[in-house]
Amino acid sequence: MYDIPKEIKAKPKIVGLEVKELIILLVSFFLFFTVLKDLVHGILFIPYILMASGTLFWMVLPSRNNPRLKNYMSLYLYFKRNKYTYHALDVKKIMNDYLYGEGDHRE
Repeated sequence: MYDIPKEIKAKPKIVGLEVKELIILLVSFFLFFTVLKDLVHGILFIPYILMASGTLFWMVLPSRNNPRLKNYMSLYLYFKRNKYTYHALDVKKIMNDYLYGEGDHRE
């Protein structure tokens, strides 16, 4: 009788893009190709179009470093971060735990 959806939190997609991504692309497209177009010299117009199109395409691709995020989300998080907070990462944690751990094996 009734179709049971496989995903409850499925997001609506148009042309393979979510609605939020489509709005971001349309606003960026309008900005790049109408408002900012006048700031580009005529000789550089074709490279500008190619670069702007590539940038818009790159923005909606999945992020390589942040799984489950798109590149525009990664950029937003990069500029939103607190620049005054520093978290040191111990890159040799396993070796330090072995050499200087509580169960000292070097006696």
